[in-house]
Amino acid sequence: MGDEKNPFEAVQAMMLENLEKVQGATQSYIDMVAKAMGSFPGADEERIATFKAYIERRVAANRDFGEKLLRAKDFQEAFRIQAEYFQSQLRAVAEDAGKIGAQMTSSFYRRTTG
Repeated sequence: MGDEKNPFEAVQAMMLENLEKVQGATQSYIDMVAKAMGSFPGADEERIATFKAYIERRVAANRDFGEKLLRAKDFQEAFRIQAEYFQSQLRAVAEDAGKIGAQMTSSFYRRTTG
């Protein structure tokens, strides 16, 4: 009986394995969306690449959060992980908003002067 896994550890291992499978499917979906966006009239490769990179960063952050949360040893650690994740998301949103705003301004400037 000493060889049996703790039920929590078995669920944790299964969830981590599923997280890896979801990552592959998510990347395929992101690639498909980027390809579909390229077929839109007036598609701009730079904007598509920026959007794709943004989505990939968000997916990676969410995956890392899920993995860390699944590996938490207790409630206190899980709470700390959630607080850190929330703070990192706020910083990322502010950073991404600045980048997107700069790109839109640059794009607008090119259209009005070009």
